Amino acid sequence: METAVLDAAVLFRGGVHDFLLWVAEAGAFSPVWSDLIHDEWMRSRRAKFGDPDSPLERARREMERAFPGANFDPDSNTLTSLHLPDPEDVHVVATAVASEANVIVTYNERHFPEEILGPLRLAAETPDLFCVRPIRENAPPVIEGARLHRASLKKPPFARREYLDHLAGLDLKETATLLRAWQHLV
Repeated sequence: METAVLDAAVLFRGGVHDFLLWVAEAGAFSPVWSDLIHDEWMRSRRAKFGDPDSPLERARREMERAFPGANFDPDSNTLTSLHLPDPEDVHVVATAVASEANVIVTYNERHFPEEILGPLRLAAETPDLFCVRPIRENAPPVIEGARLHRASLKKPPFARREYLDHLAGLDLKETATLLRAWQHLV
């Protein structure tokens, strides 16, 4: 099973965050993060939306409960030796190294150049590209994750077609397009 670091920019977005965690729950991949990644996405939610601490802390606790062992301390050697375009992102790569992840799921691909990640056997992918690959290689866990995610949405609940439109609106356009072939299962 692939191991993927979920960057703060991805966890920051509630709908994408929820979709990816349901897909992970269904067994499509193993999610990874660190305390620094948690701190970053929570700080960003407070700054941008004024989210109170209580629901953010609850979301963090639920993530830790649902995926015990997903929280890794960044590799200290990587923290001191790696130079990225945005030095604030070194901890993300260091978390990937510590967890032996294959991919960093991020909206900031340019912050993670291939020439730096390649030798570490890492790649950076947007959430949409990250989900498209497993749909093409082994669709059932992604389909099940989508089904679980849709079932969790109560306010408002979504019919299958509306749900796939909802995913497309979350910048998961290609994922939604591919899932339409299995719409009856979602």
